[in-house]
Amino acid sequence: MNTQSDIKLTDQLERQLIERELGTQSLGFAHDVKRAIAAVQSVIERLQSQARQAKVAYANG
Repeated sequence: MNTQSDIKLTDQLERQLIERELGTQSLGFAHDVKRAIAAVQSVIERLQSQARQAKVAYANG
């Protein structure tokens, strides 16, 4: 019985370690995705700002 419970405990600890490692990787991936989205939003905002400035310049002739 002791050997069987030791095996179960070892398996459980291994699963927890794997989940912890995968969890940190997925957080890193989520962070990368957030940074990419922020970069795209920044580019869009810059383009919109330039478009507004172009409209003002065109309207003022």
